[in-house]
Amino acid sequence: MSNQNTKPSPRIRLGHGGGGGLTGESASHGRSTIKRLFSYARPYRGQLVIVSLLVVVSTFSALAGPILLGKAIDESVMGANISGLAQTVLTMLVIYLVGGLAAVLHGVMMVGIAQRLVADLRAELFTHLQRLSMAYHDRHRTGDLMSRVTNDSEAINRVLSNGLIQFITNLLQLVGIMVAMFLLNWRLAVGTLILLPLMLLITSLVTRRSRVAFREVQHNLGALNAVAEENIAGIRVVQAFARAEDTTAQFEVVNAENRRSGIKANIITAALGPMFTTMSTITIAATALLGGWLSLSGLVTVGVLATFVVYIMNFFRPMRSIAMLYNHLQSALAGAERIFQVLDSSPSVADESEAKPLQNIQGAVIFDRVTFSYELGKPVLTDVSFHAAPGETVALVGPTGAGKTTIISLLSRFYDVHAGSILIDGNDIRTVQQKSIREQLGIVLQDTFLFSGTVMDNIRYGRLTASDEEVRGAAKLANADWFIRRLPQGYQAQVSEKGHNFSQGQRQLLAIARAVLANPRILILDEATSSVDTRTELNIQEALLRLMAGRTAFVIAHRLSTIRQADQVLVIDNGRLIEQGNHESLLAQQGFYYNLYMSQFRHTKPKPSL
Repeated sequence: MSNQNTKPSPRIRLGHGGGGGLTGESASHGRSTIKRLFSYARPYRGQLVIVSLLVVVSTFSALAGPILLGKAIDESVMGANISGLAQTVLTMLVIYLVGGLAAVLHGVMMVGIAQRLVADLRAELFTHLQRLSMAYHDRHRTGDLMSRVTNDSEAINRVLSNGLIQFITNLLQLVGIMVAMFLLNWRLAVGTLILLPLMLLITSLVTRRSRVAFREVQHNLGALNAVAEENIAGIRVVQAFARAEDTTAQFEVVNAENRRSGIKANIITAALGPMFTTMSTITIAATALLGGWLSLSGLVTVGVLATFVVYIMNFFRPMRSIAMLYNHLQSALAGAERIFQVLDSSPSVADESEAKPLQNIQGAVIFDRVTFSYELGKPVLTDVSFHAAPGETVALVGPTGAGKTTIISLLSRFYDVHAGSILIDGNDIRTVQQKSIREQLGIVLQDTFLFSGTVMDNIRYGRLTASDEEVRGAAKLANADWFIRRLPQGYQAQVSEKGHNFSQGQRQLLAIARAVLANPRILILDEATSSVDTRTELNIQEALLRLMAGRTAFVIAHRLSTIRQADQVLVIDNGRLIEQGNHESLLAQQGFYYNLYMSQFRHTKPKPSL
């Protein structure tokens, strides 16, 4: 009898995954991150010195102009000295031209430095991601790692290309203006800057609120991108289950959140300009009143007062710019911190310092009391032992999650065993180079991955040095040549993202051709004939028989009709090897394998085997 008071379980909603960029977040270790980030600038120290000198020149020109203006008023205008006025104006023109040229040059140079620096950082990050073990990739979403390679590095690029120079230039101008004011007239400077603490307080409050608002914008934008990316990538499933309306409603929810936070952030940004304009007007008015009184008292000249007015007008522009740039600097530091988190991660599977390459093997494989777990205390394999002689075909069968794929992953050394050992031709695979192990392996998976490019390029991925004729020869052995030649562009036909413009069977044949070209001594076949029609299955089986000839092969099979001729059948259940033998001997035992086999063929006639 059901309990009427029982609450229904929450409805699980799909499509909220993905990893949005953290642009807009502030870094938690700013000083160390800055120090490390600028270590990448060491190759460009000479250029940075030139940029710094150009920044000083452009800043000096901006500060010198108002001083010359005041001098022209006091000495030339008030004294009716036309020639002196012309000379001062000409000097101002030269100074502004030099300053403008310096600004252009340091801007162009900094863009080049930033692009090269970020390219170096991005290349190091991508290379490191390729080296990290599968355990790391298991724990991190692909979208999040992509965000670090693209969004986070681009946030650094934007700041280094333009924002950093602007920030430094504006800071120098603020300091320079205050110094110049006190040198010209300390009384007027004190009166003018008396409002500075209030301005800094207001700027700090607005900046803080702006940072929080834009962080929320980026968070919601990440959620929006994640929902859009996931549902577009899964459009076949969305349409197959008629979930277009539900997906649209889901998108509208996150879109509304993004709109709300965007309005809030942009209102704060829009208020920043009028706020600084108002403060500037008030300060100019106060300066004019104070300056007028000091002028009447003979304590300040008209030219100095004019210089102060220009300085005040120029004072609020860099303050506003610094307030706006601060968020971008924080975003760049947060992005750099996320990148360094990846770079600081070490591969869980690493070659020993004296690891040697594994070459010219025969293909003997031994698992000796192997135990392994992905999570501590939850063993996936326990005390697994078997021996595969060179050229043997070994079938791995058992329920889903029994540990079959884990055995293959350990053989490929995507992970290291926790106990026991795996040997290839008597060599513990932990003592040889990972790359050399994988060069001896040929893998054909159930879900074949094809890269964007041509058919020729995808087959050549098995051996990059192969000639076009060798690629065609591999395709013929794999029974793929016949359908490739029917394509409008043949071997130069373009492969779409993940190979969706080819059928499942065609993708499998291309994967087999890739493995044929690699010419491995050990083969791994993970249900390579599933999800295809009978005719295609026969083509694939014929190609696999050619590929397996003379090689040690490990076949993961769910359809037991495909492995009846295997030399060994390993029955895996709950991470243990519970039965071992050939097909006939295991059937005769009438144990686990017998029940598994009979459950598949009790009502069907077995298909022809490999």
